[in-house]
Amino acid sequence: MFFPVILGLIFIIACSPSHAVDNNTDCNGTPDHLNRSYYLDSYQELLKGAVKNNTRIRNHLYKRYTSTGDRRYYQAYIDAGYAVKLFSGIKSKRALRSDEKIIEIKTIQANNAYYSRKLSPSDTIVIVFNSRACQFRNMPVPEFRSNLPFVYYKSRGWHIYPVTTSNLAGGCRNTSDFLEVMDEQKLTVSFRTYRGMRYAVFPMYFDYHGSGTGWLDSFAQGNLAGHYARAYNLTGNRGYLDLSNSLINSFYAPTGLVKPTTYGNFYLHYNFMREHYILNAHLICTLGLHTAYSYTGNSRALNLFRTGVSTFRRMNWRFDSGRWTYYAVSGRYYKPAWLASESYHRLHVQLANRVWKATGDSYYRSVALRWNSYLERKGLRPERI
Repeated sequence: MFFPVILGLIFIIACSPSHAVDNNTDCNGTPDHLNRSYYLDSYQELLKGAVKNNTRIRNHLYKRYTSTGDRRYYQAYIDAGYAVKLFSGIKSKRALRSDEKIIEIKTIQANNAYYSRKLSPSDTIVIVFNSRACQFRNMPVPEFRSNLPFVYYKSRGWHIYPVTTSNLAGGCRNTSDFLEVMDEQKLTVSFRTYRGMRYAVFPMYFDYHGSGTGWLDSFAQGNLAGHYARAYNLTGNRGYLDLSNSLINSFYAPTGLVKPTTYGNFYLHYNFMREHYILNAHLICTLGLHTAYSYTGNSRALNLFRTGVSTFRRMNWRFDSGRWTYYAVSGRYYKPAWLASESYHRLHVQLANRVWKATGDSYYRSVALRWNSYLERKGLRPERI
């Protein structure tokens, strides 16, 4: 089984337009879960139904907790209500933007679909709902469909995480699946302006290590810029091109995505952690920007790519223990945070090799080969590079 088994059957939600996003389409053939107008024109109705359903689910979970003493039900009760509480808190201070309304509805509906059937997982995992574009765990349910991956964090429930979306898009097996993922993610974008420059961001709506809500991630911004450039190349749809260019512009706005260091500009995984330098995020962002340039010729993307590569050239030794790579370095003096897991070390090897392929500079090939040799020294299978 992919999910924790509940000791006793939790009621199944009835599927109705007030809280469901199923396989319905509009008159133009656009499925509801990809239709911006579906969410915004019916926002109050959808929200009312989703919140009412959420209350029913949480009441059931709490009753199960009080009758059994099983704290798994209490954890699920807390998790299931996080999104409702979070967005209510935002609305107590200001009105939601249109993209936030869509994220709110999708997030509450996803949590309802999950917690009407399952208890919270024991660790952070990723699931999708009724999606064909899936290298993640798929949860088929009749009342909710989304191509976006939802990530579970303890005491926060399930949330859209653009970083994971960018990973999913990169693994899609065919063009139609890829474009569906990109189209649904596009519903959640926030366009902004800085000194006359239009830029785009994909904010996160859950708290992570004291981040608050609305934080940003260079991994998602750069990688998705590359994916939307690819979508433009596949379709000729200039909406994708505009979004790719606007994501690139976000690195030139006061978003906190770029941190000047002794070694050059570093692309931060978490824009609120100003002195935490995560290698894989910097390189994935850098390579995503190169993808954007290769499809669109955007000179700003090329400049950002060259900057990211230059920083890696000057800084890669900081991530090298001489026997293994570090996942991150932190602080004013760039001290090692912790050693990378085997999977992340392998990713570092592959990313360094991709930098070599993107630049043609043999220096980066030598870095990739050196890091690959650390696997062999440990008696582990080296990466095929």
